Amino acid sequence: MGWGTMKWISFVVPFFIFAQITTYAQSHWSFELHGGEVYNVPMPLSIFQDGYPEVKLTARYNTEPFRLPVYWNMRLGRWQSNKMWEVEVIHHKLYLENTTPEIQKFNISHGFNLVMLNRGFDKKLFRYRFGAGMVLTHPESNIRGEVFGDSNDDKDLGYYLSGPALNLAIGKAFRMNNRFYFDLESKVTCAYTRVKVANGHADVYHLAFHLIFGVGIDFSKKTEN
Repeated sequence: MGWGTMKWISFVVPFFIFAQITTYAQSHWSFELHGGEVYNVPMPLSIFQDGYPEVKLTARYNTEPFRLPVYWNMRLGRWQSNKMWEVEVIHHKLYLENTTPEIQKFNISHGFNLVMLNRGFDKKLFRYRFGAGMVLTHPESNIRGEVFGDSNDDKDLGYYLSGPALNLAIGKAFRMNNRFYFDLESKVTCAYTRVKVANGHADVYHLAFHLIFGVGIDFSKKTEN
């Protein structure tokens, strides 16, 4: 499957579904942009490379959220009353900390990108979300001296649709006025991906706890005087 096809599936299809399942009566749009911090739970990593035995370990990943390219979270939602449908994109990053003699480098740092469709509810005290989607990865590795991907080359478009993801979150919106608000949220994501390495592939299991914070805007609401 080529980059063009994967890009179309990952970004166009969720928006098409999103447009079909929302209604228009008494609804409004919202947009949110966040930064944040992440704890990646140690999880299994298996690497298969032609001509070599399988490498298995419990992988510990760092995110380095404020190192370029930074971690970010972006959401576009359509609300009807206190319920909404939403497309969420998380630019997450994984840097393997516990490398081995066989694994000199294993990063997914130009994006362990989660593209998800969420259902959400505003219960006044908190906002709740759950959703599902896919992971779009940009793997960079050096396994047994064989390099795959280049995180230093912005023209390296080695992005791959790599597996499913789930999302569960609870958050709080703090109103600045009738239109703008500050948003704070705790979320958990889990995913399974199969990513390419030189002459093989890696099976990556991922579970993470995210604390995100940022700003949001309700487009149809007028700012108070």
